Amino acid sequence: MFKKICLIVPLIISPAVFAAESNAGKDYCAIKEEKINQQIEYAKKYNNPNRLAGLERALSNVKAHCSNKGYIADAESKIADKERKVEERRQELAEAKASGKSDKVSKKQKKLQEAEAELDEAINSL
Repeated sequence: MFKKICLIVPLIISPAVFAAESNAGKDYCAIKEEKINQQIEYAKKYNNPNRLAGLERALSNVKAHCSNKGYIADAESKIADKERKVEERRQELAEAKASGKSDKVSKKQKKLQEAEAELDEAINSL
């Protein structure tokens, strides 16, 4: 039971640690390799051969197939989707204002703010 907890805690904590770290100047593939290497160290420390084998396979796949171009293309695609969503929300808000119903206007305004926040988050993740 203790070993399971010891293996789960790093998985929960590590994303928060990596989100807090400054990854400026590093490419996507290098960051991914660092994360996998850290998990490999945990698997070795807690003597988990099955997890270790899977992580080593994942690391070799990252080294062989990882591409920053693919990551950037995906991120740009997400940003474009978020921009379309923001534009749709702006149109809906304009229609709600034209109808004159204040409850609809407030709902549409809230949806627009959420869409803009999602767009900002997508831009900042790039």
